[in-house]
Amino acid sequence: MDEIPTAEAAHRLGVKTATLYAYVSRGLLTPRRTAAGSLFDAGQVAALARRGRDRPSGAVETVRSGLTSLDGDRLRYRGRDAVELSRTASFEEVARLLWTGTAVAGALARDEELTAGVAAVVGGLPPRVRPPARLRVAVAVAGALRPASAGADPEPLLAAVLGVTTTVADAVDATLGSPGGWGPALVLLADHGLAVSTVAARVAASARAPLSSVLSAALGAADGPLHASASTAAHRFLEQALADGPARAVAERRRSQERPPGFGHVLYAARDPRAEELLGALPPGPVADVVPPLVEQVVRAHGAAAFPNVDLGLAAHALAHGLAADAGEFVFEVARTAGWVAHALEEYRAPGLRFRVRGLHGQ
Repeated sequence: MDEIPTAEAAHRLGVKTATLYAYVSRGLLTPRRTAAGSLFDAGQVAALARRGRDRPSGAVETVRSGLTSLDGDRLRYRGRDAVELSRTASFEEVARLLWTGTAVAGALARDEELTAGVAAVVGGLPPRVRPPARLRVAVAVAGALRPASAGADPEPLLAAVLGVTTTVADAVDATLGSPGGWGPALVLLADHGLAVSTVAARVAASARAPLSSVLSAALGAADGPLHASASTAAHRFLEQALADGPARAVAERRRSQERPPGFGHVLYAARDPRAEELLGALPPGPVADVVPPLVEQVVRAHGAAAFPNVDLGLAAHALAHGLAADAGEFVFEVARTAGWVAHALEEYRAPGLRFRVRGLHGQ
């Protein structure tokens, strides 16, 4: 095996030494440690250099994370089954599990002055401002009132942003104006790996932005019909199924060549365990009655890969409790604050500014 020293490996890759060791931390290169320094396999370096030339990639192509894993349609947080956690643990416990590796019960620590300051501004917004928009304002206000360094304690920030007085689940109910039993949903949605909003959070954290700015970056990426507000479309689809019947609702989607919202998922092969758990916990009533025949019609029309996803579960719960179509978006974003913070805390320990995408000039 032909081995080369650190400086030569960095030169052949066209990167700085710090970037070279970032590649090592992500498992892209495996040096041999010697008393004189690290030696790199020249063939491994050459292969990595070719991959960089052949593909328009950034400095980071993969991100190692110890937070969330998906294996065989099972979702785990730090090795613990997310569905089981949703049945036994509070959102606060799961947030701390993601942040520190230990699930600790108890209310979020509060900064009373910060909480009051955020509440004063958010409480002054016109009633027409919906909960997802209020959340964005709360994050911005908290960041302005209490600028914090990267890696500061996330609990007082989240308590202020979410308006927590007892639990996060109670705060969600208070904001939405109706009890919805959202505790399990908050746990199930706490993290989901490197979704687009989580990547945005990590990019901000790699620049050592404080947690309030990390949350703003994540919320910006989440704000759209392809991510956090996907449950809004599923809510309307359920309303259509209730009004016109499942068969007609699905047939209209097929005629317009639209895939029914709330079905299928790029990361799951046969089932979304989060959706199964949420739909199985629906209160008795018209929504619980319409979901099984609707699922049957969608699978018949689009195949087994069109299984219910978590957006349908959120939409069904919101509709069953008489909540607005964007309630699911709000619950999603509140829940995902735990994961966004966890990924930021993990990113703070990685080399800074490691996300750099290379652009290719051309039309």
